Amino acid sequence: MLSTEYFRALGEFVELKCAWWNCRLSPPKNGATQYAITDGFNATVCELLARGVDILGLCEVARVHVSHLEQLLEDYDLARYKVLDLYSGGKSIDDFCLIYNSEKFSTAIPLESANIRDALSNTWLKAGVFTQLQFMSGENLFVGLSHWQSRQTFAEGSVNRLRLGQALRNKINEIMDESPSAPIILFGDYNDEPYHDSIVKGIGASRDAEFVRKRPHYFYNPYWGCLGYREGTLPPGSYVHASAIEGSGGAVYDQILFSSHFLQNWIFQCAGSIVSDIPQNESKLLWSDISDHYPVLSHLVRNQL
Repeated sequence: MLSTEYFRALGEFVELKCAWWNCRLSPPKNGATQYAITDGFNATVCELLARGVDILGLCEVARVHVSHLEQLLEDYDLARYKVLDLYSGGKSIDDFCLIYNSEKFSTAIPLESANIRDALSNTWLKAGVFTQLQFMSGENLFVGLSHWQSRQTFAEGSVNRLRLGQALRNKINEIMDESPSAPIILFGDYNDEPYHDSIVKGIGASRDAEFVRKRPHYFYNPYWGCLGYREGTLPPGSYVHASAIEGSGGAVYDQILFSSHFLQNWIFQCAGSIVSDIPQNESKLLWSDISDHYPVLSHLVRNQL
């Protein structure tokens, strides 16, 4: 694998670190239990940004948490990061915000969401929301954020889970029709794992980089690499609630997917990882006091835009 040092030797290069975290502050359901902001939440956000993350997607946040994040970034000398409020309330809550590096992106604009009411079942499908960011070079980057309904709402393998993926795919197709070569990154807590039909057949995502490289409408999903046996102290998944999966204790519900563009023009330094080593300093908090999800992170580089 080509290293960051290789690109430095060539001259100007671009580095892109993306992270996603379900921080569990405000579940997107009216009347659901709300959690207090902890030192652990603050430490996790600041640590991810200190590690050079350029785009951090968060879910299970409310508007009050967006205000808190703006103040947090100011207090910790992270003013180069901006917060894009993507929260919307009502009967069906979108619980997102996006933190982005304003030294790398000049603008961030919310786009029309991918949420739809399914014509066959009359069921509301919370497929996700989209934003458009712009690199300083002027190149557009489209970002989707998803927090699909739980398995208590739509059971594993149900047709509604597949339709969630298809609804997200429909919005992707609209973007690709307008901007065929534009890069797209999908962040999500899908409540499904990389091998489920909703991801593979609904969105159109594959673990096979060469397959995706030759088929520009597919997405590359590096989080297949987080499945299976985890050595040492590595977590069994990104979702580590005790009830996640009987017998395993975890599930890879949190994933970052990349359009074929990134397999043409970028090199993955870290394709997909679960971040379970956030230091809590002197805090006595356990991770379970902070969230039942770990952040996930991907790291890419290219020599020029």
